[in-house]
Amino acid sequence: MSAHASPPRLSVGVVLLALASLAPPSAGTGCAGSAAPSTARGSPIAKSIASNEAPSAAPAASAPPTEPPAPTYDLPTDREARIGAAKRELGDKTPVTVVSDVFVLVGASDWRGPAFRESVALVDRAMNAFLNGRFGTKPERAITVYLFGKGASYESFCKQTYGAPCIAHYGFYEPGKRYMVMNAGLGLGTLTHELVHPLVEADFPRAPTWLNEGIASVFEGPVLPKPGEIHGVKNWRHPRVLRALHMREKAMPTLEGLFAMSDETFRGDDEDLHYAMARYVCLWLDAKSQLWPFYQRWRDDVANDPTGEKAFAAVTGQTTAQANAAWVTWVRAL
Repeated sequence: MSAHASPPRLSVGVVLLALASLAPPSAGTGCAGSAAPSTARGSPIAKSIASNEAPSAAPAASAPPTEPPAPTYDLPTDREARIGAAKRELGDKTPVTVVSDVFVLVGASDWRGPAFRESVALVDRAMNAFLNGRFGTKPERAITVYLFGKGASYESFCKQTYGAPCIAHYGFYEPGKRYMVMNAGLGLGTLTHELVHPLVEADFPRAPTWLNEGIASVFEGPVLPKPGEIHGVKNWRHPRVLRALHMREKAMPTLEGLFAMSDETFRGDDEDLHYAMARYVCLWLDAKSQLWPFYQRWRDDVANDPTGEKAFAAVTGQTTAQANAAWVTWVRAL
Protein backbone atom coordinates (compact mmCIF):
# COMPACT_ATOMS: atom_id res chain seq x y z
CA MET A 1 0.00 0.00 0.00
CA SER A 2 1.74 3.09 -1.21
CA ALA A 3 0.84 6.12 0.89
CA HIS A 4 -2.51 4.60 1.83
CA ALA A 5 -3.90 3.07 4.98
CA SER A 6 -2.70 -0.46 5.57
CA PRO A 7 -4.92 -2.92 7.55
CA PRO A 8 -3.84 -5.59 10.04
CA ARG A 9 -1.13 -7.91 8.82
CA LEU A 10 0.47 -11.18 9.83
CA SER A 11 1.35 -11.11 13.51
CA VAL A 12 4.94 -11.04 14.70
CA GLY A 13 4.48 -14.41 16.35
CA VAL A 14 3.33 -16.09 13.13
CA VAL A 15 6.24 -14.64 11.19
CA LEU A 16 8.75 -15.75 13.80
CA LEU A 17 7.22 -19.23 13.91
CA ALA A 18 7.50 -19.52 10.14
CA LEU A 19 11.09 -18.32 10.19
CA ALA A 20 12.06 -20.68 12.99
CA SER A 21 11.50 -23.70 10.74
CA LEU A 22 13.72 -22.35 7.99
CA ALA A 23 17.46 -22.48 7.39
CA PRO A 24 19.25 -19.41 8.79
CA PRO A 25 19.16 -16.49 6.33
CA SER A 26 22.26 -14.95 4.93
CA ALA A 27 23.61 -12.16 7.07
CA GLY A 28 22.73 -8.61 6.19
CA THR A 29 25.47 -6.09 5.64
CA GLY A 30 25.93 -3.95 8.72
CA CYS A 31 27.00 -0.41 7.82
CA ALA A 32 27.60 2.86 9.59
CA GLY A 33 28.64 6.37 8.71
CA SER A 34 27.39 8.95 6.27
CA ALA A 35 28.32 10.72 3.13
CA ALA A 36 26.89 13.56 1.13
CA PRO A 37 24.24 12.51 -1.41
CA SER A 38 25.46 12.00 -4.92
CA THR A 39 25.34 14.80 -7.44
CA ALA A 40 24.71 14.73 -11.16
CA ARG A 41 27.74 14.23 -13.30
CA GLY A 42 27.94 16.05 -16.65
CA SER A 43 30.50 16.54 -19.36
CA PRO A 44 32.03 20.00 -19.98
CA ILE A 45 30.01 22.23 -22.27
CA ALA A 46 31.93 23.55 -25.26
CA LYS A 47 32.37 27.32 -25.41
CA SER A 48 31.40 29.24 -28.50
CA ILE A 49 33.78 32.14 -29.41
CA ALA A 50 32.57 34.96 -31.61
CA SER A 51 34.93 37.18 -33.60
CA ASN A 52 34.32 40.28 -35.68
CA GLU A 53 37.46 39.69 -37.75
CA ALA A 54 37.19 37.83 -40.99
CA PRO A 55 39.26 34.66 -40.80
CA SER A 56 42.30 34.39 -42.98
CA ALA A 57 41.36 30.83 -43.84
CA ALA A 58 38.26 28.71 -43.69
CA PRO A 59 37.76 27.67 -40.09
CA ALA A 60 37.78 24.02 -39.23
CA ALA A 61 34.33 22.50 -38.88
CA SER A 62 33.30 22.56 -35.26
CA ALA A 63 31.72 19.54 -33.62
CA PRO A 64 27.99 19.89 -32.96
CA PRO A 65 27.11 20.61 -29.33
CA THR A 66 26.45 17.47 -27.35
CA GLU A 67 23.87 16.89 -24.67
CA PRO A 68 25.34 16.31 -21.23
CA PRO A 69 24.84 12.73 -20.09
CA ALA A 70 21.87 11.92 -17.89
CA PRO A 71 22.55 12.28 -14.18
CA THR A 72 23.79 9.12 -12.59
CA TYR A 73 22.65 7.72 -9.27
CA ASP A 74 25.30 6.58 -6.83
CA LEU A 75 23.63 3.82 -4.82
CA PRO A 76 26.48 3.23 -2.33
CA THR A 77 26.80 6.94 -1.56
CA ASP A 78 23.07 7.30 -1.01
CA ARG A 79 22.97 4.22 1.21
CA GLU A 80 25.66 5.75 3.42
CA ALA A 81 23.82 9.07 3.50
CA ARG A 82 20.63 7.33 4.61
CA ILE A 83 22.46 5.39 7.31
CA GLY A 84 23.96 8.62 8.61
CA ALA A 85 20.59 10.37 8.54
CA ALA A 86 18.93 7.54 10.47
CA LYS A 87 21.59 7.66 13.18
CA ARG A 88 21.27 11.42 13.47
CA GLU A 89 17.50 11.10 13.79
CA LEU A 90 17.33 8.13 16.17
CA GLY A 91 20.74 8.08 17.85
CA ASP A 92 24.23 6.70 17.22
CA LYS A 93 23.33 3.32 18.76
CA THR A 94 20.47 2.78 16.32
CA PRO A 95 20.89 -0.62 14.60
CA VAL A 96 21.05 -0.38 10.82
CA THR A 97 21.37 -3.23 8.33
CA VAL A 98 21.33 -3.13 4.52
CA VAL A 99 19.46 -5.92 2.73
CA SER A 100 19.74 -6.67 -0.99
CA ASP A 101 21.99 -3.61 -1.38
CA VAL A 102 18.87 -1.42 -1.44
CA PHE A 103 16.81 -1.58 1.76
CA VAL A 104 18.32 0.29 4.72
CA LEU A 105 16.55 -1.24 7.74
CA VAL A 106 16.54 0.98 10.83
CA GLY A 107 15.46 -0.19 14.29
CA ALA A 108 13.96 2.42 16.58
CA SER A 109 14.70 2.28 20.31
CA ASP A 110 11.59 0.13 20.87
CA TRP A 111 12.42 -2.28 18.02
CA ARG A 112 15.89 -3.62 18.68
CA GLY A 113 17.47 -6.92 19.66
CA PRO A 114 15.53 -10.05 18.57
CA ALA A 115 12.67 -8.05 17.05
CA PHE A 116 15.01 -6.13 14.74
CA ARG A 117 17.03 -9.25 13.84
CA GLU A 118 13.87 -11.17 12.94
CA SER A 119 12.73 -8.25 10.77
CA VAL A 120 16.06 -8.29 8.93
CA ALA A 121 15.80 -12.06 8.47
CA LEU A 122 12.28 -11.74 7.07
CA VAL A 123 13.25 -9.04 4.57
CA ASP A 124 16.33 -11.03 3.54
CA ARG A 125 14.33 -14.20 2.89
CA ALA A 126 11.47 -12.33 1.20
CA MET A 127 13.84 -10.47 -1.12
CA ASN A 128 15.67 -13.67 -2.05
CA ALA A 129 12.31 -15.12 -3.04
CA PHE A 130 11.03 -12.01 -4.83
CA LEU A 131 14.17 -11.91 -6.97
CA ASN A 132 14.12 -15.67 -7.63
CA GLY A 133 12.22 -15.84 -10.92
CA ARG A 134 9.53 -13.39 -9.87
CA PHE A 135 10.61 -9.75 -10.25
CA GLY A 136 13.32 -9.23 -12.84
CA THR A 137 14.67 -5.85 -11.70
CA LYS A 138 15.30 -4.57 -8.21
CA PRO A 139 15.25 -0.88 -7.30
CA GLU A 140 18.35 1.07 -8.28
CA ARG A 141 17.82 3.63 -5.54
CA ALA A 142 18.14 3.07 -1.80
CA ILE A 143 15.06 2.93 0.42
CA THR A 144 15.07 3.55 4.17
CA VAL A 145 12.83 1.26 6.23
CA TYR A 146 12.06 2.65 9.70
CA LEU A 147 10.76 0.04 12.16
CA PHE A 148 8.92 1.20 15.28
CA GLY A 149 7.62 -1.07 18.02
CA LYS A 150 4.84 1.13 19.39
CA GLY A 151 2.26 3.48 18.02
CA ALA A 152 3.55 6.38 20.10
CA SER A 153 7.08 6.30 18.66
CA TYR A 154 5.72 5.68 15.15
CA GLU A 155 3.42 8.70 15.35
CA SER A 156 6.11 10.85 16.95
CA PHE A 157 8.44 10.15 14.01
CA CYS A 158 5.78 11.17 11.48
CA LYS A 159 5.03 14.39 13.30
CA GLN A 160 8.73 15.23 13.52
CA THR A 161 9.50 14.29 9.92
CA TYR A 162 6.32 15.30 8.11
CA GLY A 163 4.77 17.76 10.56
CA ALA A 164 1.60 15.66 10.61
CA PRO A 165 0.29 12.33 11.94
CA CYS A 166 1.18 9.15 10.05
CA ILE A 167 -1.07 8.65 7.04
CA ALA A 168 -1.70 5.00 7.89
CA HIS A 169 -2.09 3.11 11.15
CA TYR A 170 0.13 0.15 10.29
CA GLY A 171 2.73 1.51 7.89
CA PHE A 172 3.28 3.07 4.49
CA TYR A 173 5.74 3.60 1.65
CA GLU A 174 6.45 7.17 0.61
CA PRO A 175 8.01 6.90 -2.87
CA GLY A 176 9.03 10.55 -3.11
CA LYS A 177 11.32 10.40 -0.07
CA ARG A 178 11.88 6.64 -0.56
CA TYR A 179 10.94 5.91 3.03
CA MET A 180 9.03 2.98 4.45
CA VAL A 181 7.73 3.76 7.91
CA MET A 182 6.37 0.76 9.83
CA ASN A 183 4.42 0.35 13.04
CA ALA A 184 6.06 -3.06 13.25
CA GLY A 185 4.72 -3.88 16.70
CA LEU A 186 1.32 -4.51 15.11
CA GLY A 187 2.70 -7.21 12.80
CA LEU A 188 5.30 -7.72 10.10
CA GLY A 189 2.87 -8.45 7.28
CA THR A 190 2.84 -4.75 6.50
CA LEU A 191 6.57 -4.95 5.87
CA THR A 192 6.38 -7.78 3.32
CA HIS A 193 3.42 -6.01 1.68
CA GLU A 194 5.25 -2.72 1.31
CA LEU A 195 8.44 -4.33 -0.05
CA VAL A 196 6.49 -5.21 -3.20
CA HIS A 197 5.73 -1.61 -4.17
CA PRO A 198 9.27 -0.44 -4.98
CA LEU A 199 9.87 -3.77 -6.73
CA VAL A 200 6.88 -3.25 -9.02
CA GLU A 201 7.90 0.39 -9.43
CA ALA A 202 11.31 -0.72 -10.75
CA ASP A 203 10.28 -3.85 -12.64
CA PHE A 204 6.88 -2.98 -14.14
CA PRO A 205 6.39 0.80 -13.92
CA ARG A 206 3.27 0.67 -16.11
CA ALA A 207 1.50 -1.83 -13.85
CA PRO A 208 -1.99 -0.69 -12.85
CA THR A 209 -2.79 -0.07 -9.21
CA TRP A 210 -4.95 -3.17 -8.93
CA LEU A 211 -2.05 -5.44 -9.91
CA ASN A 212 0.46 -3.58 -7.75
CA GLU A 213 -1.76 -3.73 -4.67
CA GLY A 214 -3.04 -7.21 -5.48
CA ILE A 215 0.44 -8.74 -5.50
CA ALA A 216 1.52 -6.71 -2.46
CA SER A 217 -1.57 -7.84 -0.56
CA VAL A 218 -0.82 -11.50 -1.26
CA PHE A 219 2.36 -11.13 0.79
CA GLU A 220 0.80 -9.42 3.79
CA GLY A 221 0.13 -13.05 4.77
CA PRO A 222 3.44 -14.61 3.66
CA VAL A 223 4.57 -18.21 3.76
CA LEU A 224 8.26 -18.98 3.13
CA PRO A 225 8.40 -22.78 2.75
CA LYS A 226 12.03 -22.90 1.63
CA PRO A 227 14.75 -20.50 0.48
CA GLY A 228 13.76 -18.78 -2.75
CA GLU A 229 10.02 -19.46 -2.32
CA ILE A 230 7.25 -17.17 -1.09
CA HIS A 231 3.48 -17.53 -1.24
CA GLY A 232 0.42 -16.15 0.51
CA VAL A 233 -2.36 -17.61 2.64
CA LYS A 234 -6.00 -16.77 3.24
CA ASN A 235 -6.31 -13.71 5.44
CA TRP A 236 -8.75 -11.18 6.84
CA ARG A 237 -9.67 -9.82 3.39
CA HIS A 238 -11.45 -13.05 2.44
CA PRO A 239 -14.79 -12.29 4.17
CA ARG A 240 -15.07 -9.03 2.22
CA VAL A 241 -15.04 -10.93 -1.07
CA LEU A 242 -17.49 -13.55 0.21
CA ARG A 243 -19.87 -10.87 1.46
CA ALA A 244 -19.85 -9.17 -1.92
CA LEU A 245 -20.49 -12.47 -3.71
CA HIS A 246 -23.26 -13.46 -1.31
CA MET A 247 -25.00 -10.09 -1.44
CA ARG A 248 -24.38 -9.75 -5.18
CA GLU A 249 -23.20 -6.22 -4.65
CA LYS A 250 -23.33 -3.96 -7.66
CA ALA A 251 -19.79 -2.86 -6.91
CA MET A 252 -18.50 -6.43 -7.05
CA PRO A 253 -16.23 -6.49 -10.10
CA THR A 254 -15.86 -9.52 -12.29
CA LEU A 255 -12.46 -10.53 -13.58
CA GLU A 256 -13.30 -8.52 -16.68
CA GLY A 257 -14.15 -5.52 -14.55
CA LEU A 258 -10.95 -5.80 -12.51
CA PHE A 259 -8.75 -5.93 -15.60
CA ALA A 260 -10.51 -2.84 -16.96
CA MET A 261 -10.40 -0.95 -13.66
CA SER A 262 -8.75 2.46 -13.65
CA ASP A 263 -6.46 3.52 -10.82
CA GLU A 264 -8.99 6.19 -9.84
CA THR A 265 -11.81 3.65 -9.59
CA PHE A 266 -9.64 1.29 -7.54
CA ARG A 267 -9.07 4.07 -4.99
CA GLY A 268 -12.74 5.01 -4.93
CA ASP A 269 -15.56 4.36 -2.47
CA ASP A 270 -15.23 0.57 -2.72
CA GLU A 271 -11.45 0.48 -2.25
CA ASP A 272 -11.65 -2.19 0.46
CA LEU A 273 -13.52 -4.50 -1.90
CA HIS A 274 -11.14 -3.78 -4.77
CA TYR A 275 -8.18 -4.67 -2.55
CA ALA A 276 -9.84 -7.93 -1.57
CA MET A 277 -10.77 -8.77 -5.15
CA ALA A 278 -7.25 -8.01 -6.44
CA ARG A 279 -5.63 -10.02 -3.65
CA TYR A 280 -7.71 -13.12 -4.23
CA VAL A 281 -7.29 -13.00 -8.00
CA CYS A 282 -3.51 -12.86 -7.54
CA LEU A 283 -3.61 -15.54 -4.82
CA TRP A 284 -5.71 -17.77 -7.10
CA LEU A 285 -3.21 -17.40 -9.92
CA ASP A 286 -0.33 -18.10 -7.54
CA ALA A 287 -2.07 -21.26 -6.32
CA LYS A 288 -2.17 -22.40 -9.95
CA SER A 289 1.53 -21.46 -10.48
CA GLN A 290 0.37 -18.88 -13.01
CA LEU A 291 0.84 -15.55 -11.22
CA TRP A 292 4.44 -14.94 -12.22
CA PRO A 293 4.20 -16.23 -15.81
CA PHE A 294 1.17 -13.94 -16.20
CA TYR A 295 2.88 -10.96 -14.56
CA GLN A 296 6.06 -11.34 -16.61
CA ARG A 297 4.24 -11.84 -19.92
CA TRP A 298 2.13 -8.73 -19.28
CA ARG A 299 5.16 -6.72 -18.16
CA ASP A 300 7.17 -7.67 -21.24
CA ASP A 301 4.36 -6.94 -23.73
CA VAL A 302 2.47 -4.14 -22.01
CA ALA A 303 2.78 -1.86 -25.06
CA ASN A 304 0.68 -4.33 -27.06
CA ASP A 305 -1.38 -5.55 -24.10
CA PRO A 306 -2.22 -2.55 -21.91
CA THR A 307 -5.01 -4.30 -19.96
CA GLY A 308 -3.18 -7.62 -19.47
CA GLU A 309 -6.06 -9.65 -20.90
CA LYS A 310 -3.91 -11.13 -23.65
CA ALA A 311 -1.30 -12.25 -21.13
CA PHE A 312 -4.02 -13.73 -18.94
CA ALA A 313 -5.52 -15.71 -21.82
CA ALA A 314 -2.11 -16.92 -22.99
CA VAL A 315 -1.16 -18.20 -19.52
CA THR A 316 -4.50 -19.56 -18.29
CA GLY A 317 -5.97 -20.69 -21.62
CA GLN A 318 -9.16 -18.72 -20.89
CA THR A 319 -10.46 -15.21 -21.28
CA THR A 320 -11.28 -13.28 -18.12
CA ALA A 321 -14.98 -13.83 -18.82
CA GLN A 322 -14.52 -17.58 -19.20
CA ALA A 323 -12.39 -17.85 -16.04
CA ASN A 324 -14.65 -15.86 -13.73
CA ALA A 325 -16.82 -18.80 -12.66
CA ALA A 326 -13.77 -20.90 -11.76
CA TRP A 327 -12.33 -18.05 -9.72
CA VAL A 328 -15.61 -17.57 -7.81
CA THR A 329 -15.81 -21.30 -7.06
CA TRP A 330 -12.23 -21.26 -5.75
CA VAL A 331 -12.81 -18.23 -3.53
CA ARG A 332 -15.94 -19.75 -1.99
CA ALA A 333 -14.14 -23.01 -1.27
CA LEU A 334 -11.25 -21.39 0.65
